[in-house]
Amino acid sequence: MYAEKNGKELEVYRETKWLSRCMVLYPQIKRILTNPIVPASKKLKMLERLYISPPSAEFHNFIRLVLENKREELLQTMCFVYKEYYREAKQILQVDLVTATEVAEETKAGITEKMETFTNKNIRLTTSVDPEILGGYVLYWDTYRWDASVASRMRSVERMIKENLNNI
Repeated sequence: MYAEKNGKELEVYRETKWLSRCMVLYPQIKRILTNPIVPASKKLKMLERLYISPPSAEFHNFIRLVLENKREELLQTMCFVYKEYYREAKQILQVDLVTATEVAEETKAGITEKMETFTNKNIRLTTSVDPEILGGYVLYWDTYRWDASVASRMRSVERMIKENLNNI
């Protein structure tokens, strides 16, 4: 891969991550990119302005190539694919932890360590708070969902009670 040969794969990874995030948060970016009336030069300038410092030459060339070949509608998908390629090549697994309240750093470190042992990959743990799970936690990774929340257990108990009442 071009970025890898030039030793810029981490930089390009960060740039694609940022662009894909911007495109999710600001749908108007995608509307402008896919608008055939807006010239490629203006699209390129708009994309360059999304970054605090100028994008790497490798990423800039990639964007230019996408615009020249009129593949703007695929740009977000290309960014997602590159992120997945990078994570796979570097054995990185994104894990999302949802809890009812904030989690201590020691707990995060313990979960990260256990997940690294379980998956044999480098874990990138992100956390979020959802009071509706009442307690416990929910872990998401790849296509898996590990639900150890109080709300989930309460739903299970409720289902068992209803089934038992229906069998009486």
